[in-house]
Amino acid sequence: MPHFFINFQNVNELIQDDEGIDLPSLEAARQVALISAREILADNVKSGTKDRLVAITITNESGQELMTIPSADLLPAR
Repeated sequence: MPHFFINFQNVNELIQDDEGIDLPSLEAARQVALISAREILADNVKSGTKDRLVAITITNESGQELMTIPSADLLPAR
């Protein structure tokens, strides 16, 4: 099973996933990333932080970036 790392880019820093997670596909990793990112984004709004979530990157074991999801894509379009 592939091993993925889900990293979160805030305005001022990159928070790297040091453990990763085994998932059956990149799409499964995307779904896990979206759930986590939406929780972080909600916390950002509640706390009024200026160091908000900007993007999520999913990488493989060798550090190759497989997908980037901008925070603007986390919420449904109106």
